[in-house]
Amino acid sequence: MGSPAQPSEFGSRPPNLRGYPGAMPADSSLISVTAKIAAYYRQFSDIPFAQEVAKRIGADAAFDQILTEHGLNKEKLTFYAPMFEARYKSLTQLILQSGASQVLELASGYSLRGLDLTRGGAIRYVETDLPNVVAAKLTLLDDVRNAHGIPRSPQHVVTTADALDFDQVRAAAAGLDPSQPLTVLCEGLIMYLSKEQTEQLAAHVRRLLQAFAGGCWITPDFTFKPDARDLPPERLRLREAITGVTQRQMDASSFEDDQDLATFLAGAGFNVQVRSQVDETPSFSSIQALGLSPTSIDRLRGLLRVWVMTATPERRSVPRRV
Repeated sequence: MGSPAQPSEFGSRPPNLRGYPGAMPADSSLISVTAKIAAYYRQFSDIPFAQEVAKRIGADAAFDQILTEHGLNKEKLTFYAPMFEARYKSLTQLILQSGASQVLELASGYSLRGLDLTRGGAIRYVETDLPNVVAAKLTLLDDVRNAHGIPRSPQHVVTTADALDFDQVRAAAAGLDPSQPLTVLCEGLIMYLSKEQTEQLAAHVRRLLQAFAGGCWITPDFTFKPDARDLPPERLRLREAITGVTQRQMDASSFEDDQDLATFLAGAGFNVQVRSQVDETPSFSSIQALGLSPTSIDRLRGLLRVWVMTATPERRSVPRRV
């Protein structure tokens, strides 16, 4: 395939800590390296706090270490920056367009979307991750708030929850209003899950949405097997590097094609709308920052997608007349 790969080749962080079935032994250093990749690429955009986050967590050094250890050429990988920018901005735009008043983000990593969206006070944002990631995130948030004079807000909550443990997810959402719709978000999670774990995640999200007055599940994470075939050598080597760091098979949950995914989502109890990340992105700043060709955006349009899903109503059996 000659066009750029999907941004979901790697996400914010892999879930290879306890609580995720089939996970390798927990090692926080593995998590921090992969979390820093997303932060590294976001810094070339005008995403709020992105440059500061990258600097505070040492994203450049972490990424350079991966390049050095695997003999990768940074200049051949710059196309990932607009892909990460599109993924982040399109999700934020969809949240704002929906008029959502409360959001639950699963496996949020180092993203500061929650801090940004709660500054206006109109959105209540709960973000979750595994314990050591949450600990690092809380420190990062304190540093950023102090640097910008941003007061703590009861609208923004960061808490521990394993996305594959429904009781933990439900507990994280306990402070949200069940009489209002809920938006559930995950960015950079599913590509590290197996097919069985993806089914489990979908079941948890649907069950949670049914406890609220509707809402939706938004993710850019679904991948397709053909997209990983015939990639250029530098991209394949980066994938191998990330797989080595995470000790997880990437895209184990990939689907054969659109119909395969549609069948899966219908079986999981979801109606789905597919949107273009590029079309939902208000502007691209990383193109100019890195001197990339503006035409690269058009090449990404068909590749970068985001799925907006609503739970289908429960089918109720109708008593037969005797």
